[in-house]
This record gives sequence, structure tokens and C-alpha cells, in this order.
Amino acid sequence: MNRKREGIHWVSNRTSTKAPLLPPTLESVRSLSLRNHLALAALCAGEGNGHLLSDLIHVLYMSWYLREAGFGTADGALFRDAAAALERCAALATAADVWQVSPDDAAVLERLLAVHDEQLASTPVGVMHGAQKRIARFARSDRKVPWQETGP
Repeated sequence: MNRKREGIHWVSNRTSTKAPLLPPTLESVRSLSLRNHLALAALCAGEGNGHLLSDLIHVLYMSWYLREAGFGTADGALFRDAAAALERCAALATAADVWQVSPDDAAVLERLLAVHDEQLASTPVGVMHGAQKRIARFARSDRKVPWQETGP
């Protein structure tokens, strides 16, 4: 007897329970990486905006939480330096309505994006969802940055 019927797709329960354990698709990794790198390129060219800065801030926090989950080996200094670079960009935007990062700050943010690209390629989807939840919890907390209590 044929178990397939017209218009019905049989999906194994095992497939749905394994999904959080699998890495994201190559297409989704490339798409997200491109979005992040374009955000930085626009800010380097002085053509940025608040949304692009927000995207890079999200990368910073996501990368931190993925590192805490065991994905990535960047030291805490990279995160502090990247946060300072993003804060300088925000300060410039507030003071002069210019959405731009300096070449020195761009170099730090490029290192952060390289770390995050590696994390995206190797981190299971379930771990990424957990990091997203941690970002949401952190946003509701009183802490200024998640790395404030860590040393070098």
C-alpha cells in the first residue's frame, strides 16, 4: 500500500525534533552575513542609518551570547572594543547627524563580523534561538552590557 497521498506530505517526527540541532542553511548564513557586511560598508561610506547601526549592535550581542554558548573563541576585548566603536558611531549620529564609523573602528567591526560569520556557519539553530532569547531578557534587564562583569 502506498502511504503517500496526493497533496499530503508525510513528515517524520524525528525531522522536527532534530531541526534545532542542525546548523542553519548555507543560504540563510550567506544572506545574514551579506546583510551584516553591507551594514558595515554603508556606515564606512557615511551612508548609514539607525537601522544599520542597530543591525551591527545585534551582531555584537548575538556573537557574545554564542561565544558564551561555546561557539567562537574571540576574547572579551574584541567585544568591548566593538561596543566602543558602535557607541562612537551613535554619538556622531546624535551630535552631527552623520552615520559613519572611522577606519579604525571599521577594522574592529570587521573582526567582529568575521567571528560572527564563523559562528553562524557552525552554531545549531536551537543555540541561536537560545541566544536570541538571552538578548531579549538582557534588553529587559538593568545591566548596561552583558560583558560588564567579565575580565580580559
